[in-house]
Amino acid sequence: MVYHAQRSYYEELLQAGVRIFMFHPPYILHSKHFSIDDDIAVVGSSNMDQRSFNLNMERSMIVNGTSFLEQLDDVNANYHENSRELLLDGWEHQSLRSQLLDGLFRLTSALQ
Repeated sequence: MVYHAQRSYYEELLQAGVRIFMFHPPYILHSKHFSIDDDIAVVGSSNMDQRSFNLNMERSMIVNGTSFLEQLDDVNANYHENSRELLLDGWEHQSLRSQLLDGLFRLTSALQ
C-alpha cells in the first residue's frame, strides 16, 4: 500500500524537476538526506509529515561541515551507480492498473 501511495506523487515530482533514482530490486533505501549548500545537510529517516515525527518517532539531524558533505556526495555517487533514474517519459507509460492502484492507495495513505 505504501509503495503505491508514494508512487502516486512521482509524476508531479518529475514534472517539477526532481530526479528520482530507483535501486535495483530487491533493495530499498529508507533514509533520506539533502544538501542545502556546500556546508549544510539534513540526514535522517523522517518524512516531512506529522506521522513520521509523532507516531513513528522518526528523526532527522542537521549537519554542518564541508568534509561531511564531501562524504555524502560519495555516498550519493554509490547510490546512483546501483540504481536507475526514473524519467518522466518512462513514467508516463505506466499501465492503467498501476495508475489505479497508485491513486487508490494515495487516497487511503492517511490510514496506512
